[in-house]
Amino acid sequence: LPLLLISTWKLLPQRPLGWTFVSLFLAFLPELVDIWNTTRSQQWQKKNTVEPTSIASPFPMEAKLRLDIPSMGCVACVNKIDTSIRQSKSAANIRGETSWLNDGSAKGGMAELSILARTKEEIDTTTEEVLAAISDAGFQCSVESLQVDVK
Repeated sequence: LPLLLISTWKLLPQRPLGWTFVSLFLAFLPELVDIWNTTRSQQWQKKNTVEPTSIASPFPMEAKLRLDIPSMGCVACVNKIDTSIRQSKSAANIRGETSWLNDGSAKGGMAELSILARTKEEIDTTTEEVLAAISDAGFQCSVESLQVDVK
């Protein structure tokens, strides 16, 4: 850094040394902001990390539901479907949802979500409510696969 300061000041001797410091500070400002954000993010993650516990889950069953949605055609549609799934009546049983568009060869998209439940009937009810929520949002969808795992 001292070499950089001296070389910058030697190039433009008519400019005051204060302006050299200001210009170097502004030149390195993005890197300084990145270092600050990275450090703060690491501190936050360290502080807010939850240690896994061995408490038994009240939900002995987990199901992966994959939906085929042929009428989904853009990113706004993906967002609308994600919102519909999150606002369905059984949203409390849904652990995580992901929607995406198919690659260029096929029209439409897919949605995948994990359902936590106590019984098979609860999984079926959640599936029906998710299908109804997506249908109410204006999209046709069908169940491509449903995999149930008992813990």
